Amino acid sequence: MAKKKRQGRPPKPAAKQKKRYLQVRVTDAEKAAFDRAADIDGKLLAVWVRERLRKAAEVDLGRKGEAPAF
Repeated sequence: MAKKKRQGRPPKPAAKQKKRYLQVRVTDAEKAAFDRAADIDGKLLAVWVRERLRKAAEVDLGRKGEAPAF
């Protein structure tokens, strides 16, 4: 008897899985501005925030001669 084919997206490799959460408290005005900026950029808020944080980490670590681990 053949196995049933699983429905849905195949699982991501372990190295690509996001396993940690980062919680940040912001004001209503900050949240609205971040939402609007992400919308203008055509991205989900989480994607927009992650991209900006990665860029900031690269700049700050680069000043110290370090490379980010991502």
